[in-house]
Amino acid sequence: MLRSTRSPPRSFASQTLSLLPPLAVFHLKPLFRSRSVYRFAYKSTVGNQTQFRKHFDKRKIEVELLGMFCNVTPFYFSGTPNYPSLAAKVPKSDLVFCWFALGFAAMANTLARLTGGAAILVSGGWDVTGLSEIGYGRLLKGRGLITARLALATANRVLAFSSWSERTIRGLAPHCDVESVPLGVDVNKFHPKSKEDIVVCVANINRENMVRKGLATFAEASNLVPEVRFYLVGRQIDDAKDKLAEIAGPNMTFTGWLPEPELVGLLSRAKVYAQPSYIEGFGLALAEGMASGCVPVVVKSGAMPEVVGDTGFYAPYGDSRALAEAIRDALESAKGSTARERITAHFSLERRLEAVRSIVEQVLA
Repeated sequence: MLRSTRSPPRSFASQTLSLLPPLAVFHLKPLFRSRSVYRFAYKSTVGNQTQFRKHFDKRKIEVELLGMFCNVTPFYFSGTPNYPSLAAKVPKSDLVFCWFALGFAAMANTLARLTGGAAILVSGGWDVTGLSEIGYGRLLKGRGLITARLALATANRVLAFSSWSERTIRGLAPHCDVESVPLGVDVNKFHPKSKEDIVVCVANINRENMVRKGLATFAEASNLVPEVRFYLVGRQIDDAKDKLAEIAGPNMTFTGWLPEPELVGLLSRAKVYAQPSYIEGFGLALAEGMASGCVPVVVKSGAMPEVVGDTGFYAPYGDSRALAEAIRDALESAKGSTARERITAHFSLERRLEAVRSIVEQVLA
């Protein structure tokens, strides 16, 4: 039986921790196993530090959750030169816990299984997606398809971000043992205050996200709701901000990266959170907005409908007029409290902790 005496871990907004290396693997030592090392591996494949922030934060939350019943020791993975070190340490582990179905995870999983250990893999985003129409996803490359299938097949258990991700993974690797274990939000940190006519979207600002995250549509919609303040929160990576500014209304504010307390404060005051993405494997920033009492406006695609349910409003992808109309409806709606209740009931950190702990116990039984 695993025991925890700690309070719930702190949540990290999806745009923090900028001073970390762009690729990472984590290793953990157990409190409840006889082996000397208990390792969980995490990997981000994004190509620059700013994009890495978003992905690392999810795993940072995970490390804190696992730290409630394990001793956690980070191991940073930056590429091919780190494989020998990883290979030397995996056999000393009870279990490897990997993020994303990538080559490093396939190697770690395989080696762990061959040396008497076990492997858990978290997956369900770009690593198991190939969307040629927007040029997004690891599976657009043949190598990505091969390594994804191998990583999924060699894990004892695959934890999908969402039910949509679970279905996607089953289509890619039908025989892998996969289940939906949604990400979690710190509902004590993200909570509503007195609301104002503010619409927020959180995403790194680059050319890719103008399309994939629907930032161009969001900017165009601001012109159609001129009496309301729009905020686009996220680090500005390339010249996309200038292009968005050309099509946005004067009511649009580009905040750049915000420290977590400022982001929490902005979401607590905003009436609406907009996520006009082409697709999302989960939508952590969306869930944080809902926990803050924002009425969500999203596209009926990927995992967004299962996060939002009937607590928000939907608009077709790429339709700025429909998005503006949905935002107007959301501003007049009283669904913010219902949205928060949905996150508290289904997507809290506590729920994820219990799910992950149970699965770790099962895999190591």
